[in-house]
Amino acid sequence: MTYIGSALPVHVRTHGAVPPEATDYAVAKLDAALQHAPDPVVASWITLDAAAPGDRVDAHVNIGGVHVHVHAVGETLQEATDLMQERLRSRLRRIRRRPTHSMSGSI
Repeated sequence: MTYIGSALPVHVRTHGAVPPEATDYAVAKLDAALQHAPDPVVASWITLDAAAPGDRVDAHVNIGGVHVHVHAVGETLQEATDLMQERLRSRLRRIRRRPTHSMSGSI
């Protein structure tokens, strides 16, 4: 498998008291999940919300013009980040397995 992730920076938004380590962890997990992207990543952003009931992590990714959004809530930001990564990987696998997958525009 060829890595076609993006060297583009991840845009990060935070709400509440989010430690820098949690932000770094979330960006690393998002980047690891994007290694499974079926097409080039055009843009990605992540929101870490420690002010919500339960800690929440949202990831938005534009892959070859297709927008993908996943979110997760956990007891800690690390737990929410791990769940977000699992959900994003699952979504990317489903996109890649579609019989009509033509996100890259090739026929």
